[in-house]
Amino acid sequence: MGAHNGKHHDTESTGKTNSSLSQSDLSTTMDFTPTITKTRKTVSFGEETEMIPPYPPRKLYQPRNGLKPAISHSHKVYASVHVNGDGTIPYNSEKSGKLGKDRRLSPFDLLSDDLVVKIFSYLPTDQLCKCACVDRRWYDLSWEPHLWTHIDMSNEKLDIDRALRILTWRLSRETPNVCLMLEKIKLSGCEKLSNKGLHVIAKRCPELTTLEVAGCYNITNEALYEVVSRCPNLQHLDITGCPCITCIALTPEATMRACPLHGKQISLQYLDMTDCYGLEDAGLKVIASNCRELTRFYLRRCVRITDVGVQYVANNCAMLKEFSVSDCRRVTDFGIRELARLGAQLRYLSVVHCDQVTDVGIKTLTKYCNKLRYLNIRGCELVTDTGVEYLARQCNKLRSLDIGKCSLVTDRGLEVLALNCPLLKKLSLKSCERITDRGVQMIAANCTDLQMLNIQDCKISTEAYRFVKRHCKRCIIEHTNPGFC
Repeated sequence: MGAHNGKHHDTESTGKTNSSLSQSDLSTTMDFTPTITKTRKTVSFGEETEMIPPYPPRKLYQPRNGLKPAISHSHKVYASVHVNGDGTIPYNSEKSGKLGKDRRLSPFDLLSDDLVVKIFSYLPTDQLCKCACVDRRWYDLSWEPHLWTHIDMSNEKLDIDRALRILTWRLSRETPNVCLMLEKIKLSGCEKLSNKGLHVIAKRCPELTTLEVAGCYNITNEALYEVVSRCPNLQHLDITGCPCITCIALTPEATMRACPLHGKQISLQYLDMTDCYGLEDAGLKVIASNCRELTRFYLRRCVRITDVGVQYVANNCAMLKEFSVSDCRRVTDFGIRELARLGAQLRYLSVVHCDQVTDVGIKTLTKYCNKLRYLNIRGCELVTDTGVEYLARQCNKLRSLDIGKCSLVTDRGLEVLALNCPLLKKLSLKSCERITDRGVQMIAANCTDLQMLNIQDCKISTEAYRFVKRHCKRCIIEHTNPGFC
């Protein structure tokens, strides 16, 4: 089962998938020019030359009936096109960018602009850029602002700072200096991203709501301050694996201005700081005091965090629903007791390998947070049947539980769990050496909606395995016994 990554709630259908954009793709996209008589402007970036066509300002494309391309339902499939007798079409110079040439009819030439834009809306960022290289018509349609509400790139070799500068420049031509349509930027894995790239985002993307820069280890606090200060609508921030990030706050200028858009608060609701191992309690205090609207907060493997930092979070983030301090081994029962202040608001908690957490912490937590749906205490070796019984009796709507490597848990705890939590769907018992057939069969008989059961490294017989398969028809069983196959 493992530590829950917590991102299943934030999955959105954007129409763009993770993709890579090469330097040549980016250059070619911006190099396109419809005729050979145009004079092109040359801009130098490092070893490469950027060719930018001097297209005059044009009127923005307006889809029929005022509908956005992403949701338009055009009934007119075929455009009015004259076809020559030999099957070629005479190209309009303004539409095709090809002067005085006929070529074979393409199916796309028969589609209306509405439908082409609709098709383009499903393409990832790199493919959309390539479409701009086909001809003048595709160039115009591929740069429609409605297609650029998202930028999604993941390429460790790409000069992403330069790419952002070029893309945002092109997208801000109709609205000088800012990209008003751009709401989500996902650059996870773009290792060359630096503070320069974040400054471009902060300067040109005021309507940004989502930013994902996981694995971009060169960015620092200073640039991130600029982003959260100048993007007041930012709600989702993923900075996983950014070790230089130790705090999140408004810039001094933004704080003094007390911007009316967000006052002195940051509107983040989702924050993932997994593997930000430079984060300490002092930085966490600033984050918690500035981000009071957080509902999902993940601090996996932030090894310097202690109970004091957890206390800051519990005191300031009253809306918190999901929280993870997995592998933060300095968190103890005291920190768990502080989290209990969140009460019924808390639905998800992961304290994987917090080996100082005991039955005492579990008892306090479940007494007040009785609407827990997900709990991961894998590797909390001091938790016993007593803790599991407290959990089962107080949180009877539990959906997912991981007690792997809790070697003190026995069949007795599982029996209470089975009788009190019939809605359980996921259960991990990995390496629970004291669990036997009896406990597993009790779970299967009472939790018939079980969908996932992990019994790896458990002393479970073939009979018990078959019992689970009979009673839990949809259950996927993870095991290490070759005799079960």
